[in-house]
Amino acid sequence: MTKNRLEACSDGVFAIVITLLVLDIKLPEGNSAGLSHALLESLPRIAAYVMSFAIIGLYWISHHRSFEMIAKVDGAILWLNLLLLLLVSFIPFPTALLGRYPNEALPIVIYGLTLIACNAVGLGMMAYLLRRPHLMAHGHGRDSLRRQFPVHLIVMVNSGYLLAVLLARVAPLASYLLLALTLVALIARIVKFEPWEETGP
Repeated sequence: MTKNRLEACSDGVFAIVITLLVLDIKLPEGNSAGLSHALLESLPRIAAYVMSFAIIGLYWISHHRSFEMIAKVDGAILWLNLLLLLLVSFIPFPTALLGRYPNEALPIVIYGLTLIACNAVGLGMMAYLLRRPHLMAHGHGRDSLRRQFPVHLIVMVNSGYLLAVLLARVAPLASYLLLALTLVALIARIVKFEPWEETGP
């Protein structure tokens, strides 16, 4: 399989997943007298949608920048990419849970663990590429990849997602705050980096 075909398939999956997110937001039912109340009840679903849209967007940008470093793919890259797409395509499910049960701990735990799993696969792909420099595009040597690997490892180990999971049962509000702060920090980081560098949430 060529690199371009793999990228095209991945872009299609990302586009479908982002579209699926919005399907959980339903139009309020009933008369206009209760519209304001119905819209307020929809706020958790809208907030979960916006957060997941931004996170999946970051994964898509990270994926694009990762493949700018790759000249060709092998079987392992293919399967790692499929595993990443499997996890990303699962995100709408915990997103819907968050929107419907915003005060429950379990949806936060499932959501956070899903994001941690996505990060782990991205880290695994980087570790694999460090051992396969012949797969990398010209101008993106092992030194460039090695400089980024510790940053990804720090994001993985010190992830706000992990803290959000640990605090879900005792302080759900703190978990949401950590998720939001982590997202803002990652957006700031991805804007700061050079265009080709990979930045994974």
